[in-house]
Amino acid sequence: MAKRFTFRFDTMLKVRRQREDQHKRVVAGRLRQITQVHEQIGAIDRQIQDEIGAVRAGQEAGTIDIQQVMRHRSWLSHLHRGSLEAEGRLRFLEARLAQERAVLTEAVKQRRILDKLKERQWRRYRQEEDRRETRESDELTTVRYVFDRREKAEMAQGQESG
Repeated sequence: MAKRFTFRFDTMLKVRRQREDQHKRVVAGRLRQITQVHEQIGAIDRQIQDEIGAVRAGQEAGTIDIQQVMRHRSWLSHLHRGSLEAEGRLRFLEARLAQERAVLTEAVKQRRILDKLKERQWRRYRQEEDRRETRESDELTTVRYVFDRREKAEMAQGQESG
């Protein structure tokens, strides 16, 4: 009976797959954070537009309330600061994402190397098994041929002497 195919580095391959999956989770988490920051920036931009609209509406009445204008201006500067901070956070997260994607790419590359090695060894194993099966089949055919010839020869000899 033929021995079963075993890949010597199967454990290492499992570890590399787990590492790749871990890096995929890290990248996915970073993408979620980036999406949240984009949503935050969008919300701040909408607030800025609303506040600008409120300032304009307050000026249309004809009389300008200085206290109201100062509150709007203060709130607008707070929103702009928040927007700038979010933009900075976004740039930081995108830089981290680029690094994490590079690490993920390396992990994928390392896993693929072992996958290809396993595939190559599997093909070699199958070829050897096919050759062994062919040899055994040829051997059985040869034995059967020799046995049949001997049997026919004995039968022919038995008919001549009888």
